[in-house]
Amino acid sequence: MFRRIVFAAVISGALAGITLTALQALEVTPLILEAEAYEQQVTEQTGTGHETSPAWAPQDGWERTLYTTLTNGGAGIGFALLLCASFALRERVSAIQGVLWGVAGFVVFFLTPALGLPPELPGTPAVPLIERQLWWLSTAFATAGAMALLVLTRPWSYKLAGVALLVVPHLVGAPHADAGAALAPADLARRFVLAATWTNGVFWLLLGSVSAWVFRRLGRI
Repeated sequence: MFRRIVFAAVISGALAGITLTALQALEVTPLILEAEAYEQQVTEQTGTGHETSPAWAPQDGWERTLYTTLTNGGAGIGFALLLCASFALRERVSAIQGVLWGVAGFVVFFLTPALGLPPELPGTPAVPLIERQLWWLSTAFATAGAMALLVLTRPWSYKLAGVALLVVPHLVGAPHADAGAALAPADLARRFVLAATWTNGVFWLLLGSVSAWVFRRLGRI
């Protein structure tokens, strides 16, 4: 069973990660490059680029694509391991069920956290990364727990607890920078959020359906 989980996760996670990279290359990366151009322009005008050493970043082209593919593939395999481990607890699993699990993963790991911390372009003022990561993690865990209570339990008291758990992170509020304006135009930021949302939606639908199909097929070998 362990080998079945790992093989299914590697196959489906790698496929979903490569697909996400291709979609990002078409829809997301051009927006990032455009935002970086605005950031570079402001840096040259203000001279702030000479005050500190620039952080390392992959070069545009094949190097950026390679690192993006590795990152997306690794994330895809990691998420697929969670999905396949959940499938192993069920007697039967179908591609349709995989799609539903993919939708749940999209809601837990992208959509709900993005309501408080939407995807941001380079040059957007932000609080320290650790604060955003902690809020993202707590929101993802709370959303997963809330969905489990709402879907897998019958008592209304549990379902009400699920609703409460779902809204608590947003009542607390995501950490945001107090001042400063984004360097990129607002229209570019909106297009970036939309592109990041639908490409991640495709990623999760593909990940859920393919991981369920591969997991089921490997069970017949």
